[in-house]
Amino acid sequence: MPCTKKVLERALIERYLSCHVCSETFRDPVSLSCNHSFCSSCLEKFWEQTGNKNCPICKRRSSKDDLPINFSLKELAESFTERQKSGSSETETGEKQLMVVCSKHQEDPKLFCEDEQRMKIRKFTTI
Repeated sequence: MPCTKKVLERALIERYLSCHVCSETFRDPVSLSCNHSFCSSCLEKFWEQTGNKNCPICKRRSSKDDLPINFSLKELAESFTERQKSGSSETETGEKQLMVVCSKHQEDPKLFCEDEQRMKIRKFTTI
């Protein structure tokens, strides 16, 4: 996979795993009924500062006072952060690039369809 494609993929993942208030990877993310997600502490601070409980993005009012942690999003964010810490290296341009290598085969992992036992977009697992 070309380096540019990897950088674009990482940027896309970062975009979906980033809080729109602090612009960092989610920490204890919560999701509003409008489906926008934020770090729990960032949302609380935002609500305290604005004096209302509107979504920071679409301004829709939240009807819930106590928002549960979105554990699926939390696990994804933590996994992404962990991979960045353990597998990143500095490139010549100073950018950080995620380096993931299969420990058994010493090559980049590929996406593989478990249902059809071939490369195809469906249900994937890293091999």
